[in-house]
Amino acid sequence: MTKLRAGIVAILLALGFGSGAVPVPGMTVTPARAQVSLDLRDADLRSFVEIVSEATGRRFVIEPGVRGTVTVLAPDTLTPDELYEVFLSVLELNRLTIVDGNGADRIVPLGVAKELSAGVPPGLPRGFETRVIEVNNLPVAEVIEVVRPLLPPEAVLTPVPRSRLLILSDRAANQERIARLIAKLDQPREAPIQMVRLNNANAAEVLAVVQSMDIIPPGAAVSADRRSNALVISGPPELVEQIRVLAARLDTQRNNTVSHAVGLNYADATTLASVVLQAIEGGGTGAEGQPNDGPVRIVPEAQTNTLLITAPRERLDQIVAMIQYLDRRPTQVLVEAVIFEMSVDGYADLSAQFGAVLNQAIGGGVQFALGNGRQSLTSVVASLRDGGTPDIGAGGAIGGFTRSGDSGIGGFLTAIASTNSTKLLSTPSILTLNNQEAEIVVAQNVPFVTGSYSATEGGSAQNPFQTIERQDIGLTLNVTPQINADRTVKMVIKQEVSNLTNSTSNSGGEITAKRALSTTALVRDGNVIMLGGLLEDGDGTVNQRVPGISKLPVVGGLFRGKSASRNQRVLLVLLRPLVISNDAEAEAMTRKLAREAKKASLALAPLDEGQYPRSDVGTLPFDGADLNQPFDVGIVDDFAQSRNFPPLPTRLRFRN
Repeated sequence: MTKLRAGIVAILLALGFGSGAVPVPGMTVTPARAQVSLDLRDADLRSFVEIVSEATGRRFVIEPGVRGTVTVLAPDTLTPDELYEVFLSVLELNRLTIVDGNGADRIVPLGVAKELSAGVPPGLPRGFETRVIEVNNLPVAEVIEVVRPLLPPEAVLTPVPRSRLLILSDRAANQERIARLIAKLDQPREAPIQMVRLNNANAAEVLAVVQSMDIIPPGAAVSADRRSNALVISGPPELVEQIRVLAARLDTQRNNTVSHAVGLNYADATTLASVVLQAIEGGGTGAEGQPNDGPVRIVPEAQTNTLLITAPRERLDQIVAMIQYLDRRPTQVLVEAVIFEMSVDGYADLSAQFGAVLNQAIGGGVQFALGNGRQSLTSVVASLRDGGTPDIGAGGAIGGFTRSGDSGIGGFLTAIASTNSTKLLSTPSILTLNNQEAEIVVAQNVPFVTGSYSATEGGSAQNPFQTIERQDIGLTLNVTPQINADRTVKMVIKQEVSNLTNSTSNSGGEITAKRALSTTALVRDGNVIMLGGLLEDGDGTVNQRVPGISKLPVVGGLFRGKSASRNQRVLLVLLRPLVISNDAEAEAMTRKLAREAKKASLALAPLDEGQYPRSDVGTLPFDGADLNQPFDVGIVDDFAQSRNFPPLPTRLRFRN
C-alpha cells in the first residue's frame, strides 16, 4: 500500500495539486503537463480506477461485482490519454469493459456489457417501457434467437402469434439499442421483384422511356413482359416506387372504348336503355334508335331483349352493375274484388173504370192511367166493339159489358201488386305486375241501334239500313297497382257495373243501368278497403179521382184510382291487394284459388239422375295436389274410348 500511496501522490503533484517538489521514494516529479509515471504492484483495482478518474477527468460507475488487483510498471511518464489506454488494457485483463454513458461511464464485466446500452439520447425516458417492433423480412424466430442473448434477465421479448410482430419490455435505453439492431438485421436478403401492370400504354414503350432517363442504379434491372403488358422490376424499393409513379403517368387513356352485350331477364330493353342513359349522361336518344354522340351508347335489341353497350372501359362495370340492379324480378299483385248489388222494386195499384156508348159514341164513364202497362177503358171498349177479346193487362180484374145495337155499357175493376228483386255478387280477381295496368271484363256485347236510313221510291222503302254500336254490358275492372317499399299498394282503379233493365225508352232501344267509379287508393298488403257504397230507398204514389163524387161513401171508391211503388237498392264495392314476391307465394295463392274454383264447379254441376240424356259432370279436375291436372286430365273422352270411336287429339304436353 506504500507504493500505491506514493503513486497517488505522484499523480496529484503531476496534475498541479502541489506547490513544490518534495522527494518521495518511488515517485518521479513531473512538470505541470499532467504526465505521470506508474509503479503499481498488486494494487486494488478500485483504487486504480480512482487514480485514472482523477488523472483523466472522467467519471466512472463501478458495478458492485467488480473486484481484483492491478500491477502496472511504467518507468516512463504517461499522458492522460496513454494512461487511459493502459486503464482499458487493465480492465480487459480482468474481463471488464466500459459502457459509455451520458454523465458517467459504467465499468461492468464483459458478460453484462452485452445487455446494456451505450447511453440514452437527451430527452428520451430512462425508465422501463414496452413497445411493438415489426419484422418485415426475416423470420421472427431468427430475430429472437439473435436478440435474446443481448437482453438483461429482467427484459421480456414475446412474439405475437400468426403475425410478424415482437413485443419488447425493457429499459428505454436498451429499447433503442435493440430496435436499431433489429432494423439493421431486418433487411431483404435479395432484391424484391415487383410487377407494374399497364392498362393502356405499351410496356415496351414505357421501358424505353425508363431506360432513357438513366435512373436504374447498378445491380437493379427493369424489363418488359409483353404477354401481360407489365414492367418487371428488380431493385431497391425507391426504384420500384419511382418507376411505378412514372408508369402511372405514362399509362394514360387513349382509345379504350369497349363494347358489351347484357341480356335482360325481366326488364324491357327499350325502356331500360332510356332510363340508364338519362342516369349516366342526363339524357340521350340512343334508346330511341337515334345516334347518341356521347361517350356512352346503349342500343336496345328488342328481339332478344338485350342491351348493346359501347362505353369507356372504366365506366363499363358501373353501367353493367346499374343494369343488373334494375333488371330484377318484378313483384306481382293479385287484386281481389267483391261487388255486391241487391235491388227490390215493389208496385201496387187499384182502380175501377167504366163507361157507356150511345149510338157508337162515348156517353160517359171513368178512366185512369196509372201506368205499369195497364189497359185503358177506351182500348177495352174499342176491342169489344170490334168483336175482339180485350186485354186488361197483368193483375186481377173483374168486369162486364152489355151491348144493344149501337149502344152499350161496360166496366172493370183491376188490382195488382208486384215485386221485382235482383241480386248480383261478383268476385273478380286479376293478377298483374307492379306498375302495369290490368283489366278484366265479364260482360255481354250488346248491339244498340244508333241510326237508320231508307230511301222511299214509289211508296216503298229502298235500300234501308241501320247503324249499330256494340257495347259491353256487365262487369269491368281496371287496376294499375304500384308497390311501395313498406308493402303498401297504391292503386289507380276504374270499375264499372252495367246491366239491362228489360225496359225500353220512348225513342226506342233498351235502357241500361250503369254504376261506375274511378279513384286512387292506398292500402296495405292483404288489407280490405271499400271503394264505394250506395244505399237507395225510395217510394212514390199516384192518386187519380173524379172530383166531388169520389168523396161519396161506398160509391166514391168507383171514381178513384191509386198506385204505389217502393224500391230499395244496395251497392258495395270491396277491394283487397295481395303482394306476391316469389314463386312459392304464387304457387300457394294458385292452389287456394284452384280449390275455391273446384268448390264452385261442384256447386254448379248439374245433378245426374241416371236418366237419358246423361248429364256429364264438368267440374275442375284439380284435387289440391297437382296443378298440372287441369291441363292433363279429361282430354280424351271416356265415352269415345269405350266405343272405339276415332281417337281424339293427344294430351297436351308441357315442358319445364
